[in-house]
Amino acid sequence: MTDMQKITVHGLTLFFSADEQDTADLIRPALEKSARLIQDHCGLDIPKDCRIYVMTSWLDFAFRSAPWPWKVLLAVSLPLWAFRARKTWAVAGGWEQRYGSRRAVGVKPARLLQLADRRIGDRFFIKETNIEEKVQSITCHELTHAYMAHLRLPTWLKEGLAMLMVDKFFERPTVQHKTLALLEHSPEKHGPGGRQKLRIEDEEALVRLYTRAYWLTRYIEETQPGLLKDLLSQHYSQEELESRIAAAYEKGLAQFWGEIDGCLLSYFKPE
Repeated sequence: MTDMQKITVHGLTLFFSADEQDTADLIRPALEKSARLIQDHCGLDIPKDCRIYVMTSWLDFAFRSAPWPWKVLLAVSLPLWAFRARKTWAVAGGWEQRYGSRRAVGVKPARLLQLADRRIGDRFFIKETNIEEKVQSITCHELTHAYMAHLRLPTWLKEGLAMLMVDKFFERPTVQHKTLALLEHSPEKHGPGGRQKLRIEDEEALVRLYTRAYWLTRYIEETQPGLLKDLLSQHYSQEELESRIAAAYEKGLAQFWGEIDGCLLSYFKPE
């Protein structure tokens, strides 16, 4: 392991090796802007122990970011999680990890992002030709996860909020409008559930989940201003949180999930 430098940014700690200074220079302003956006739009304070790393190896990131008691646990359990970590590394631009009260975010440098498998991302996100913006996008997305880790949100809302914050960061949509068409043919006409695991192997399910997550979260933000911010101010079970969202539209939970895709298609008007 090489020695790491660290700087404090808006109450967050950024770690990087000397030869990753260029990436650190991109991440630093992205952290400042993202922290303000998350505070303003979500009402969430800076986590007490949140560390951001320029991530050049999944294994190095895991062991650097973990507190000492967790390092032992990671080492002992390595055979159980290493295979999935390797597979995720090929497609992920960044990671967020929680170790008790510590939140850790890893962001790949530009040179590694250019080598990543973009197959899934290209189906969903508006293509980014500016690699510097890609670094900033990932920083904002993963930092949003870190701020919300203590809330144990449903998967769709966790991912939807992270994508929505990236939209606000760039002041423009970052998801392809044509993805709405996936909702017309989705087999999931009931609630997506709160405890879904994001499996890299199931590309179709992953794209559908991200699609509904983005458009539904954006829909709630636009049609019920302040609702999500209010809900994030307290701890709810996933079922109670989703029931409160449904109630805001004067629907029961089953009715809400049964009708929401049609509402999204009508509101955003697919191309």
